[in-house]
Amino acid sequence: KAFANLMVSYYAPTKTENGIAQWMGINPWQVRKNILPGMRNYSGVKVMNIIHAIRRTDARSKGIDNPSTPGGELLKELVYFILH
Repeated sequence: KAFANLMVSYYAPTKTENGIAQWMGINPWQVRKNILPGMRNYSGVKVMNIIHAIRRTDARSKGIDNPSTPGGELLKELVYFILH
């Protein structure tokens, strides 16, 4: 949910704390605490790729295109992708 909210914030017409809060219908302190730091650390393209990686990892954890990789290994791959 956090990365989805971050992706939505990139489409806000005004990229200020109050502008994003109004656009998303949330409190400005939530934008200050969660959204703005995320926007500083991740570009819109990176956020989109992270959401894709989360969905792909979820599918792989359920056995789709992945008959044998353990869940812990999938989690390590996902965390590495998000951080790098």
